[in-house]
Amino acid sequence: MSRANWRDDRGQTLVIVALTLTALFGFVGLVADIGWYELNMVRVQRAADAAALAGVVYLPGNASGAVTAAQNEAAKNGFMNGVSGVTVTAAPEVLNAAVLNVNVSAPVRTFFARLFGVASFTAHRNARAEFLLPVPMGSPQNYYGINVLCGNSDIPPACPPVPSADGSGNLAPLGFFGGVEARGTDRTSGDAYSTYYNGNPVLNTGFNADGYSYIVDLPAGTTGGSVWLFDPMFCATGGQTTTAARLGVGDYWIPGGTGGIGITTVYNLWDMNGTPYATSDDTLLVTSGALFANSNAVDKGPVYRGNTSYGPGYYGASSADCQSSPYHNRWWRLASGLGEGQYRLQVVTSSGTNNENAINGFGLEVTSTSGPVARIYGQSRMCAFIVVNNTSVFYLAQVEAAHAGKTLEIKLFDPGDISNTALKIRVPTATGFSYATFTWTATGSSGGAPTSGGPTTTLTTSSSTTNYYNNQWVTIPVQIPPSYTAPTPPGEPGPGWWKIEYATLGTGADVTTWEVNVRGNPVHLITPF
Repeated sequence: MSRANWRDDRGQTLVIVALTLTALFGFVGLVADIGWYELNMVRVQRAADAAALAGVVYLPGNASGAVTAAQNEAAKNGFMNGVSGVTVTAAPEVLNAAVLNVNVSAPVRTFFARLFGVASFTAHRNARAEFLLPVPMGSPQNYYGINVLCGNSDIPPACPPVPSADGSGNLAPLGFFGGVEARGTDRTSGDAYSTYYNGNPVLNTGFNADGYSYIVDLPAGTTGGSVWLFDPMFCATGGQTTTAARLGVGDYWIPGGTGGIGITTVYNLWDMNGTPYATSDDTLLVTSGALFANSNAVDKGPVYRGNTSYGPGYYGASSADCQSSPYHNRWWRLASGLGEGQYRLQVVTSSGTNNENAINGFGLEVTSTSGPVARIYGQSRMCAFIVVNNTSVFYLAQVEAAHAGKTLEIKLFDPGDISNTALKIRVPTATGFSYATFTWTATGSSGGAPTSGGPTTTLTTSSSTTNYYNNQWVTIPVQIPPSYTAPTPPGEPGPGWWKIEYATLGTGADVTTWEVNVRGNPVHLITPF
């Protein structure tokens, strides 16, 4: 090979190597840009997820709070809306106001591509979070815990109704009065959470000093909202002279304690500030304070004294007569002038001694001077003094269409302490109700009764001689059909209300605690569109 040809070949090789290295460096640069972009896509997605979870807890009642919380959370993760080209948007979905949709867009600077005039790529990610609100319980109306007022000469259920607080008419009975037992009471009496003991001196591990909460829901446009309490004080009534059935609202000292001991009940109204699960940011608006403290009064009037047995061996000799009290068998207004929003009415009892063994029954109503009809209901759990006449049906819980395909968990404490009782769960349909098929488990039983069963539509809780599940929890998981739409059966006041049916061979009364939840984390991410 001549020297000239060798020089030509060497020159060609240098050109090829230079071009190859340029392509290689370009490829490496492109890979670096793509890797950097993908890394930032992950960062943007995580920020969107965190923003959606932070904001959705303010829904559905506080959309602006949801947006602010979402944008603040995104900023904590390095993506502040309106800064350095970052955009963070958040909005509730139209079809489900408990779902928050968050979009985060941010520029991602390039390294190699900028040599060709591409200074940045845009990373855009979306996240959706759902907030499963506490399940409304006990009532679809603007009142809760209202039954008929049976006097000594009445034959249940043909007893006088309770008039509305604003005088607009009589309230249709719900079959039970609200109830809370004094802290010194044993939980075997039916209240799973306010009672301090589980066979004194053994403590009730489920005791909750916060008592029970009821949601006051005043829709948009409401003005002049008021919260009313029916028979808020403890004023013991006697038993009917012929049947010993408890009269009136049903206040009395429960066997196991001492009759005549003072009982305290406190009612607190809180502004929830748009966060129904978190109570740390609640603002106390009004409290009954000591107004209903240490009451050992009894009704000595001819209508409600009955057999004058106000508790175990106690006939009211050392108690004042409360038959004319403005807080007994009458409405008392706790709060007025409320505007639209959700509030939490908390009911708690006194600190408790071994002898404070009683139940205080009450009713609740919400009224307003203008705006849509308000609502009040139990928040996920409730204690009730129910009255059963052969077959009685009670509102259990409102299950929204958004829960289709999920599992509804129904927990009944100390259920069916009435002879020969069987329970069924009614599911709403477009034309009426159907019975749910379920399996069930119990924490224990008496009389050789099973502690699990199903599939079935009926749970037998007692015989003529034995209450099978006294002081026990019975858990009933019910699969909500994927096609469930929360229908409103004919004649019902609202959509999606499930019911519980008590069937007995006669009449009776029972204090019981019910709890209903949709299984799963109440705040969780769902698949983006």
